[in-house]
Amino acid sequence: MKVVNRFDESGRLVYSSEIIRDIVDCALNEVDGVVKYPANSKQSRDSIKVEYVDDEVYVDVYVKLAYNVEVSDVASNIQSTVKNTIESMTEFKVKDVNVHVIEVEFEEN
Repeated sequence: MKVVNRFDESGRLVYSSEIIRDIVDCALNEVDGVVKYPANSKQSRDSIKVEYVDDEVYVDVYVKLAYNVEVSDVASNIQSTVKNTIESMTEFKVKDVNVHVIEVEFEEN
């Protein structure tokens, strides 16, 4: 577990690196068209990558989408939702949210 320290005139705030990952996971739940991987699965653990460079956050999300969605619209919604959620819940500024569509889930007939 990586620890990220933030200092200001009031003192120190320490973030576990996992907190940003958890925030991203919650944000993905808010976006229509994203299909969640089973909890505690390898796909779920590997679907979110967070990197800290200086005071900025870079996020890569690897998602499965429903078959009947407009990919570019959902990707754009993911980017804005993830960025806004991280920035509203923490002091971090999000530099990039990269969306990787790696799978499509088709309805079974």
